Amino acid sequence: MNLSRAARRAPQSPRAHAALRSSHSAAMRPWPTTHSKIASPLPTHNFIGNKFTASSATSWIDVHDPATNNVVTRVPESTDEELQAAVKAAEDAFPAWRDTSILRRQQVMFNFVRLVRENWDRLAASITLEQGKTLADARGDVLRGLQVAETACGITRGCR
Repeated sequence: MNLSRAARRAPQSPRAHAALRSSHSAAMRPWPTTHSKIASPLPTHNFIGNKFTASSATSWIDVHDPATNNVVTRVPESTDEELQAAVKAAEDAFPAWRDTSILRRQQVMFNFVRLVRENWDRLAASITLEQGKTLADARGDVLRGLQVAETACGITRGCR
């Protein structure tokens, strides 16, 4: 698969998720680029109210790499209270977003595009594990997502 020049030039971020960094420290990058088995997959926490929170769930779901069936992480079967907390956090955040100007929302999207570019390979590595794709295919998915986000940045021109 041929990637665009933008895809080939995308910066590589030195940051990586702790689970990916610790399980693949011998790799050139701090995140996996293959379907190698992760020795000790770390749990994925809930993200509620703009922060990661440990779940009080008693049951967890193993998430498998479809290419190998290896476990890559565990997610909680979140409690009703955790679900309600997530809904409440979203409801509480909505009024501020609703009152945000179109230009400010555009700035948020420009920042999102910048973050996607900075974390290109890291995002592709995550897609590789979640969907069982090759790294090249996953990079193409990131490119397509980036194109959508860039288009969204330009939509505000007609909204002024």
